[in-house]
Amino acid sequence: MNKTQLPRIPPETASAARAIFGRNNLYLVIGDHIDELFAGLIPYNPPDYFKGSKQTVPIFWMVTIFQYLESIPDQQAADAIRKRIDWKYALHLPIDYPGLGAESFCEFRKWMLVEPTGLRNLQVVLARLSEVIDLNGKSSPSQDPQQVIIAVCQNSRLAKIWETLNRALEALAIKNPDWLLTTSLPHWYKRYGHNQKSINLRVDDLEKITLALAIGADGEYLQKAISQASDLALTKLPEILELRRVWDDQFENIEGKLAWRENYCAGCSFSGVSAHPSAQETYNL
Repeated sequence: MNKTQLPRIPPETASAARAIFGRNNLYLVIGDHIDELFAGLIPYNPPDYFKGSKQTVPIFWMVTIFQYLESIPDQQAADAIRKRIDWKYALHLPIDYPGLGAESFCEFRKWMLVEPTGLRNLQVVLARLSEVIDLNGKSSPSQDPQQVIIAVCQNSRLAKIWETLNRALEALAIKNPDWLLTTSLPHWYKRYGHNQKSINLRVDDLEKITLALAIGADGEYLQKAISQASDLALTKLPEILELRRVWDDQFENIEGKLAWRENYCAGCSFSGVSAHPSAQETYNL
């Protein structure tokens, strides 16, 4: 049987979290019940980058659930682990925990989609978590593990294409601002740019698909404009090369129309980076 029990909550984390949030905070409640959530799970074979560090796996299961509850993408989740005391309390992490790479969350979800025991264990944790949350007057999350994974994946992929186009526009603004000024579409100033730090992911699936297609069309328009530009250096910018790679990965052409690959979690290329070394250091593995 896999050993999944997390270490005790570090005193500094416990003191800070209770002073800021009080004991009835959702994440503090989870932290107090974390051993119950992971007791007696089905034995599993973790991904290669977890070999020898199986105690790290519960963190990734819980982060997936937290992302689902809050509708946040991978990068924001990585920031939350690094910055948020309530998350650190829930995950029994030290107050100075440096975090995990955002790409490792994507890799973990891919593993769960192809590893039956990963999905079954996530379903067990979700069911137990619903009981814990219900006992404290909170609404329960979905208990369908695939629904949870796909929703988190969709949010992360949508954020990724938005961020990729943003970076491309920023690079063009530095390299050739006059060209960008004459090429930009009017709505870009509202959808992208310095005043728009992130996108709202707390919307229904139809709105997400609509936004993804709108961003996709913007990226397609920009790539076409760059290919026709007299400034050939624009095509070689790393941000433009990345834009092309991401669009080839995330979109497809169906009967002449751009389409977003909605359920593309297992085939998405946004992962490939190992878990942060601190994951092993935290548990002295």
